[in-house]
Amino acid sequence: MEFRNREGNEEYAFSLPRRNRAPGTSAFVRAKDEATKIEHCLRSILPVFDEIHVIDNGSRDDTAEIVRRLQRSGDAGAKIRLHSYPFPVGRFGPEHDGTPADSLHSLVYFTNWALSRCTLRYACKWDADMVLAREQRGALAGLLAGLGRGWPAAWSLAGQTVYRMPDGSFLARRGEVNREVRIAPCGYPVRFRKREHWEQLIRPRWLRTRHFAPVCFHELKFVDEEEFDHWSTTEFPSPRKRREWTTFQGLRDRGADVAVRRLPSTFLDARIGSSRPRGSGGGRPDGSPGGERPASERPGGSPVRKRVLSRRLPRFLGIGATRAGTSWVAAQLSSHPEVRMDRKEIHFFDRKLGAPAASGSARDRIDRLRYLARFVRARGGGRIRGEFTPAYAVLGPDVIRRIAEWMPDIRLIFMMRDPIERAWSQARNGFPRWRGKALESVSRDELISYFDSDPVRRRSDYAGCLNVWLEHFPPGQFFFGFLEEIREQPEDLIRDLFGFIEAGETVANRASLEKPVNASAPFPMPDWVRDHLEREYAFDADEVSELIGREVPWSR
Repeated sequence: MEFRNREGNEEYAFSLPRRNRAPGTSAFVRAKDEATKIEHCLRSILPVFDEIHVIDNGSRDDTAEIVRRLQRSGDAGAKIRLHSYPFPVGRFGPEHDGTPADSLHSLVYFTNWALSRCTLRYACKWDADMVLAREQRGALAGLLAGLGRGWPAAWSLAGQTVYRMPDGSFLARRGEVNREVRIAPCGYPVRFRKREHWEQLIRPRWLRTRHFAPVCFHELKFVDEEEFDHWSTTEFPSPRKRREWTTFQGLRDRGADVAVRRLPSTFLDARIGSSRPRGSGGGRPDGSPGGERPASERPGGSPVRKRVLSRRLPRFLGIGATRAGTSWVAAQLSSHPEVRMDRKEIHFFDRKLGAPAASGSARDRIDRLRYLARFVRARGGGRIRGEFTPAYAVLGPDVIRRIAEWMPDIRLIFMMRDPIERAWSQARNGFPRWRGKALESVSRDELISYFDSDPVRRRSDYAGCLNVWLEHFPPGQFFFGFLEEIREQPEDLIRDLFGFIEAGETVANRASLEKPVNASAPFPMPDWVRDHLEREYAFDADEVSELIGREVPWSR
């Protein structure tokens, strides 16, 4: 696939092959004025990647010279390739939005050009301010070594934001963990395209997304540097970026009084130390031994009480969509020995949540305790708490904002199917169950009124639902699945889901996975119903694909 720029610069035209065949994993690192971080970044990943492409975007400091020095430093340095991309690139936000995707100055064009430098079967987008945690080096190397075996997959990685103070100390704040798909097969089907505010990795529908469970890297932010000048606005669209901005400004203004935990003074040296990597299970993201917990300095109320409440809140939340395989998913989750769930559909946030209350107020704390009580009597004794209520998909922004305040790191599960088939399944299930009427006895007018009602229609508008949730949670905290995957490859789907919530890979036998759960009564869709729904439910499948980074298995 050829990519040409509107400026007509043939030197920076490029192509992406259908796929790279050479075994191994390439990393590409986009860098601009990263002299204080680039050496830490590259030294940390040299042991795990087979080749590393550094793309210098017109740095005015010593970034390029530091990379050249590392290239000359020994055998490992031979893995590094340095490239120059000398064109100014539109920064995230309004500048990016206003730059055509096929321009040399587009972030999308730049990133795909960087991707085209990679020559091996898999590619990893690694940022210049990221440092691989030494204790996860062995585990990540093992993952990369096995990528060439079995069915291709994309992998998400999780990282903790770490702040370096002017005195050289390092601080981290709870909740600032970001998960993003960073590893994928290298070729044209997996590439970047323009999305509002930034670039987005798109992947074909057949490519499963798996999740490397531990926090494996640290994203460095130096408080005495301008860490947000790659943004053209401070009106950040994502909650994670807003939290980082608030923490960064708080540390600049008030120092360590912000609610953070202090890391060892040797933190950064330990990340790239030359001693042998420890096993993937040892230690915490901040490097402290597994038996020790960093002291919380969070203001307002008892730190111990806040820590206990946070640990007891759910790790995952199933939010939709109704009649899209959610009962099957909930049954598989509740049967896992590490999972503790109440019955499906407890409807706390849409029916039982109290009136809006200020964060941290007495009313807010009472509501949290009422929610926690649901897990005291939940089934199972596992360490991973969660619930699944598909009606949460259509919650309003005020309630979703409250969920984000309570559980900023919650993992969100969203299942989908063809919107028309979903609506018909809801009718097949809803009329006999909730209205006491056989579907064949329902009049045409009553069915049309049902399908046109706001609660039914909104549940099929996946993009409308997700746009509200994505205002409060980053895409990396979502697991997206399809009913078609339950039917065609249930083992892969449930294995990926267990990895997403960081549970062991216990998978039920094939017979259990193939058993339908809460299936609707069989009743063929009349042609007039399909015609009506195709007119009224003409939701844009491409918009959903763009939001989730995967092609959906239906089209309109």
